[in-house]
Amino acid sequence: ILTLLTERSRKERELWEGGRASGAIYHGNEKFHEFLGKAYGLFSVANPLHPDLFPYVRKTEGEVVAMMIHLFRGRTSRDDDDGGCCGTLTSGGTESILLACKAHRDRARDLRGIASPEIVAPTTVHAAFQKAAHYFGMRLILVDVDERTGLVDVDDVRRNMTRNTVLVAGSAPNFPHGIIDPIRELSELARERGVGFHSDCCLGGMILPFVERLQADGRLDDVASRPDDDVDVIPPYDFRLPGVTSLSA
Repeated sequence: ILTLLTERSRKERELWEGGRASGAIYHGNEKFHEFLGKAYGLFSVANPLHPDLFPYVRKTEGEVVAMMIHLFRGRTSRDDDDGGCCGTLTSGGTESILLACKAHRDRARDLRGIASPEIVAPTTVHAAFQKAAHYFGMRLILVDVDERTGLVDVDDVRRNMTRNTVLVAGSAPNFPHGIIDPIRELSELARERGVGFHSDCCLGGMILPFVERLQADGRLDDVASRPDDDVDVIPPYDFRLPGVTSLSA
């Protein structure tokens, strides 16, 4: 079995190892791959459904979630009386988006009695939003983006919102082009209308906090510059914005 799997793995590596694959794989180096294999192997039989038997799986998840909250400028229970941010570790970006959509659907049903929930998002959002709409009985309204800039017009999003809107979504960056949607404006629109906003950072968004820090320190001047103190190096996309109610990364 190992011989067969080794050969199949070798053939697959030839398809992506040359660096011509985008978004399909997150490629480190061989040493890092060995580290991942060892880490996975140590907990390969663990079952998170039984924290009494696997308490350190639960502890590790909590630590990872806490790191992510800090990285994306969320507030914790120590900061807010209402409990602050919380989260969960999922199998990947698709499941993260599914859970966010379900959470907003359930919240709108319980608090506002919405029986026909709708999501409004640019056409460039990840396909997981279409899956969520199908799985959870929601309607996904896709808004066209500008052909030149790749950005959605916030007024177009506003015009597509109805009394059944439970969630507005944007990407930082988006799946097709790597463009950061106008998260500040979209999330503020959602907040004004009393609905949730999801910032999808699953494809490349993990890099943004580090890029911001490096640029702020002047260590990436060849990539981008800060013309003055009033210009954002990278437009805000995370829990700094009061309208952002969920985030996947």
